[in-house]
Amino acid sequence: MARTYVHKGGDTSGIGIDGAELNREISRVLNELSQYAKSIDARDLGVLQRNAMALTRDAMRAEITDSKETIKVYRNGGLYAEIEPGTLKRSIGIGRSKTNGPARLFSAYWVGPRVKNAFKDPEKGGWFAHFINYGNIKSGNYSGSNRGFADRAKSRTMPLVLAKFTANAKVYLEKEFNKVVQ
Repeated sequence: MARTYVHKGGDTSGIGIDGAELNREISRVLNELSQYAKSIDARDLGVLQRNAMALTRDAMRAEITDSKETIKVYRNGGLYAEIEPGTLKRSIGIGRSKTNGPARLFSAYWVGPRVKNAFKDPEKGGWFAHFINYGNIKSGNYSGSNRGFADRAKSRTMPLVLAKFTANAKVYLEKEFNKVVQ
């Protein structure tokens, strides 16, 4: 693939790459890699993602200080919900996002309050978490210890999550590659 050459003036020499030969070599490598890609499953990579994101979930839960009293939420002039102490901490979890593509190829996870069906029962779930994180409770004057809990946890754990996922993915890919090669 690589060829030596001497410049026409004779003053420069080096190693050049033949474009047609390079394209053939890249095509060959991609064809070889395509057979390995079939053994790599997004579900397995999703498990690795979820395990790595547990660091952020645990950090978010640790950042939350439970309120001593029940928080009353009013809407449309009436009492909408009474949020018991500990609800926010219990609602923090890891969820799976819906993806536009074959489930075999894509996986996406998130960390935060689980709010599924929260509006059927407003006293359940962490639907109010963003109000607390950004300080929008009590007419925007909330400055309690929980303000910014999600941002602090994310900034503290994101490098750790990436490092853990990368290390686990390398081990997984090596194992899958060795299975296919043998």
